[in-house]
Amino acid sequence: MVYRRRVRAVALIATLCLSAVSLTACDSGGEKPDAKQTETKTSEAKKAGDAKVADAKAADTKAEAKEIEFDITMDESGELARMSSVLETSELISKDDPLRSHLAEVSHHAEAGESNEQLCKRMADILGDKAGAPEECALVIEHERMVLGPDIFKQMEQCIKDSKTEDDLHACEEAEKKAEKMLHEQKHGDGLTAEECEKLFNHFEKLSMADAGDEAEAAKKLLEDNKAEALASCQDQGTKKELECALKAKSMEEVGKCHG
Repeated sequence: MVYRRRVRAVALIATLCLSAVSLTACDSGGEKPDAKQTETKTSEAKKAGDAKVADAKAADTKAEAKEIEFDITMDESGELARMSSVLETSELISKDDPLRSHLAEVSHHAEAGESNEQLCKRMADILGDKAGAPEECALVIEHERMVLGPDIFKQMEQCIKDSKTEDDLHACEEAEKKAEKMLHEQKHGDGLTAEECEKLFNHFEKLSMADAGDEAEAAKKLLEDNKAEALASCQDQGTKKELECALKAKSMEEVGKCHG
């Protein structure tokens, strides 16, 4: 009976020894734990602890990331400004092209900012292998310019320029989506019809191609690629005044006087 109690006691002591992370021997005659095994377990425990701390810090960083919101009350752009800014900020249209100078005022001088391609380069530098094709990125930027208008897009541009991480860029995109929705819900145009916007778009495209010279096809492609956004934003933000002025214009130089 005493022998059985001793066997049970030794077994219990052995179990406690295996679970301990100590280099000292257990009492009651237990054997010392293997030093290397103990060191390995300690190292693994430390790594696990470090990983948890890193995860906690990452979670805190995301939680602390402030939500960005663009001020849509700054939007003073009609449809002509939106179409003009898309043409004027693409590197497919030469900086020496007369089309650019005729678009300057009506686009609220969108050319003063960075081109679509420059913004995409900034984003690619941050995203690395996650960045898409430059052409696809430029098209997305064009769509956003068309829907936001040059006044609000300035805020998107600054957001991209201030970004340092992928999360920063994601915050910019979320703010852009929210601004699009708010602009649609709080439209300030005169309620132009789909037919009126189609006429405005076609006339603007025709005059743009004539003004672009050798780059006529590039101008047409830029506008056609963004036609759906142009027609939608036209019905939200287009005005009767710019419609009447633009349809009377015989050149982009005359269209350039339709601002304000």
